Formats: sequence, structure tokens, C-alpha cells
Amino acid sequence: MKILHYVDENNLAWRETWIQLIKELGRLGIENSIVCKSGGTLSSRLREEGFSFSTCDVPVAWLPQTALELGRIIGRFRPDIIHTRLSSAARIGGWWGKRMGIKVIQTIDKYPKAIYHKNASFLIACSESVKAHMLRNGFRNDMMTVIHNPVNAGMYKRDEKVREVIRKKLGAGRDTRIIMAAGRFVEWKGFDVLLKAYAAVLNEKTTADSILLLLGDGEEKGQLYDLAEKLGLKGRVIMPGFVQDIRPYLWGSDIFVLPSKTPEPFGIILLEAMASGLAPIATMAGGPLDIIKDGLNGWLVDIDNPVHLSERLCYALNNEDIVKSIAECAAAGACDFDVAEIARKTVAVYEKILRRIPDQR
Repeated sequence: MKILHYVDENNLAWRETWIQLIKELGRLGIENSIVCKSGGTLSSRLREEGFSFSTCDVPVAWLPQTALELGRIIGRFRPDIIHTRLSSAARIGGWWGKRMGIKVIQTIDKYPKAIYHKNASFLIACSESVKAHMLRNGFRNDMMTVIHNPVNAGMYKRDEKVREVIRKKLGAGRDTRIIMAAGRFVEWKGFDVLLKAYAAVLNEKTTADSILLLLGDGEEKGQLYDLAEKLGLKGRVIMPGFVQDIRPYLWGSDIFVLPSKTPEPFGIILLEAMASGLAPIATMAGGPLDIIKDGLNGWLVDIDNPVHLSERLCYALNNEDIVKSIAECAAAGACDFDVAEIARKTVAVYEKILRRIPDQR
């Protein structure tokens, strides 16, 4: 089976998990061909991993017919299926698939406009929340399924030696609990809510010393610094900036918080934290609802509610044994999203689509 994977991008936040998925598809017998934009970090990582790939820079992204190089690549490779990710690739790849009579499967990682996916043969939503969004936009239930984004769980298994090193670097004592969050510093990610909740935690009686670690960068960075100072959190909040490899910081931490104010389409960082042995807390909307079973492998809290979040953090800090139990269940639960299982489900969709004539929209 020949699959052409197309992303109209050259930098992907989730490139490592996507690369691991394509590797696993190859192990399952899929002949993969990859097409992406030139330049950027994606092509360099593909080259490092030894992938054969092509680049295509589309002159006018909203005019798929201008992607002549993509048409030539499709003609040479003659795939059984074109598999796209992201809206621009869905629009362009869908147009060329329809023109050349090739089935097009489109993975959806966000909450896109329907027009991008009008030429899809089949949709793969990354969460039940994204699937519900597509249903509300007029797509039929029988032309889509949910396959979650993968995590390479083995890559995130905690390294105790690295944990000791990073905790020393952060100035954490043996009994200090590190609460961690990570992502782009933009308003909807809710880091301001976390700062307010943590300030409330420090005003309550807890049995544990703690540090709040915020990893990332973005337009809200200055505002978050100012808010932390205003809340009297100087010395209790550490913001190292963006890091290329987040694993050492995950391994050094104890509790992970995803405080998003609007629904996450999925939340791959949540899975990475769980696979690293952290007890997770996330707002109860979007992708986290597919990942966390409240009170079993993590906790869910109300959106944009620092009071509820602070109560959950206080509970976690005061109940070390429960946190350890939650973290163990979280690590086990992350294995359900392991890249090998997600690859198997993806191949099953390929086989299903090739067995029937798709209903083109």
C-alpha cells in the first residue's frame, strides 16, 4: 500500500510524534512518501531520520491548482491514498486527489472551517471534540472516525538520574514538589489562571514546599512575568523559556497542569507528561476529556476557574500517596495512545477506504 503524506508546512510543533508514526507505518508494510514545504525544521529532521521526501512550495495557498509540483510528485509516486494534515494541505491535497482520482484521507488536529475539507474521502479527527465540530459543520458520521494523536511512550519513561540533575538546576530540594505547565504564552492557554491559582495555593496551608515551572514563549510572556510579580510569586515561579527537549523538565516535575481557557483540540503535551510519570490536571473541555478519567489517572477542573484549580492543587500537594497513585495510572494510560497502536488503527482506516468507493463531498 502506497501512502503520500502531505503537510503544507515546514515547521511542526508535533513533528517528532508524526515522524514516529510514519516510521511505525513503514514497519507495518506501508510504502510512505512525504511532501512538505522547503526550509524550516521539518525537512532537516526528515533528512536526519533518513526519510525519502519531496518539497513543494505552493505559489498561492488558496489556489490548489498552483501546486503544480505536488501534482507532478503525485503522478510519479502514484499513491493509493493521499493523507493530509492541517487545513492548507487538506485544501490543496483534496483538490489534487479529486482531480487525479485518488482517495484523500485528512487528519484534523484543530477546529477548522468546513471548506478546507470539502474534497475529503474520509476524515480522521484527533479527538471526540474535533469530531463533534465537524459533525456540526455538516460532515456525516459515516465518513469520519477518531484516531488520537500518538505518543512514543518509551521515549518519555522517566530517567531518575536526569531528574536529579534538573531538580538541582532548578534549586528544588528533595521534598520540593514541582508543578509544571508548558506551551505557547498566548491568552487562551490560561497560564494567567494557573498563576492566580498557584498564588492562592501559597496562601493556604499545605504540607509540601513547591515551585511552579512554566516552559514556553510567546506574546504574553511579559504580561505573565508582570502578573507573577504582582501576585508575589517572585522566587516561586521559574520561567526558563522555550526548550527544544522538554523531557528533562518533565522528569524533574511531579504535577502537570494544562489550564487552557478554550478547548484544546487534543493536547499532546498532556500525554507526554503522563508518559513521564506526572499526575495531570487539565480543564474539562476538548481533547483532555478523551485522555483523563477524573480521579483515576488525573483530574479535570472548570475552565477559567482559578479557585477550582487551586483547590485541586492544594489537594494534590497535601496527598503525596494519592499523587503517586494517579501518576502510575497516568503512565499506564498513556500507553493506550502509544504510536504502535495509533499506527495500527491508521492502517485499518487505509484498508477500509481502499475496500470501498468513497463518497466525495
